[in-house]
Amino acid sequence: MPIIRDIQLYVPKNKEQNWTFFHETRCITFLYSRLLPKLQSRDDKGIQIYCVDNLEQKEQIDKFTHIIFDYFPVFVEADVENILTLTSHREKKERILEIVHEGMKLAAEEFYWDLSSLDLVYENIKQLDYENVYPLLKKSSPNRKYICSVLCHHEVASIDVYMEIKKRNGEVINKEKLFSVGNTDEQDLFSDFGNLEWKLNHKVEFADKDYKHIYRLTFLEKDKPKNLVWKIEK
Repeated sequence: MPIIRDIQLYVPKNKEQNWTFFHETRCITFLYSRLLPKLQSRDDKGIQIYCVDNLEQKEQIDKFTHIIFDYFPVFVEADVENILTLTSHREKKERILEIVHEGMKLAAEEFYWDLSSLDLVYENIKQLDYENVYPLLKKSSPNRKYICSVLCHHEVASIDVYMEIKKRNGEVINKEKLFSVGNTDEQDLFSDFGNLEWKLNHKVEFADKDYKHIYRLTFLEKDKPKNLVWKIEK
């Protein structure tokens, strides 16, 4: 049986508004998706949450016109326009989480999932302070002493990409922002960047798949952390 891998919010009444809402909510929908346990469905790989002004609109919507193939549809009342006008990204995240959690509880009723597992995801997101940080790529140095991670900080309006070097014991040596993208659909970033290669024990290279954008880090530990040699060529 398929496992639920993704959650998407959808605004059926307005195509332009839907595009904006999808991107501004992706930080939370993807975070919730990442934290899900293995939830089985009958035929679906994702949950599509229709955001409507009132549930009476449910009967007026042709789901076959709007539905994403292999996504199970549920309907939640949401004031999309109000959420989009919020200037606080934190408040947007909080409102989005409530919508996602409500939609997932409706799906749970259909598929007989354990609601406590969804409540745990909900609480975990709060404990994470609504921050969606995940590795794009990770690789150990040739001498196995260091681990280089390319980390994504997924926000409402952007995805910020960082390069981080850790020791094997988990101690962070340093971390630096490489770039930021305004497209918050993480799948586009995943498809564009896929190369991380250590050139030496203290030199590592990160690049897009066409090698049009290359970031080269050279670092060297000294006797004191403040004397660290750290240089990224962009």
